Amino acid sequence: MKKLKKGLAVLLLFVLAAGQFPGITARAAAKGYKFTYKKATVYMGAPAAKLIKKAGKPKSTKVAKSCAYDGKDRTYKYKDFILYTYSNSDNGPEYVAGITFLTKKVSTQEGIKIGSSFSSVKKKYGSVKDYLGVYTYKKGNCKLQLEVTDGVVTNLRYTKK
Repeated sequence: MKKLKKGLAVLLLFVLAAGQFPGITARAAAKGYKFTYKKATVYMGAPAAKLIKKAGKPKSTKVAKSCAYDGKDRTYKYKDFILYTYSNSDNGPEYVAGITFLTKKVSTQEGIKIGSSFSSVKKKYGSVKDYLGVYTYKKGNCKLQLEVTDGVVTNLRYTKK
């Protein structure tokens, strides 16, 4: 009986993964750290459209031809953060490549922001070795990098691995 249940479970996963039934799909769990701003949540490498819409008009925007893709890289500078995006084609959708925090008004999902103590960071994320005062935490396809000066977070950014 156990072998039959296991076999059915494997078959169900195979069918869902193969997309045999319309409307029923297998979904992979989101990976990496997430960033939320005005109820728009994004992960590195995920579509950026919702965050761009919720964040409103940026203070400035820069567009450059992508070095890695056939598309364009864009930089949106907002009051509280900078959003870096990429696209795989000139007119294709934009994806999140990175986010740099600019003010204390934005924080990580765990509540870390510019001005947080490094002891708070260690409580939330654990200990890692630094390289010239920069601590890098990795989760899924995302890196969280924090610059620490005199025991205080002075710069914080997410980047896609």
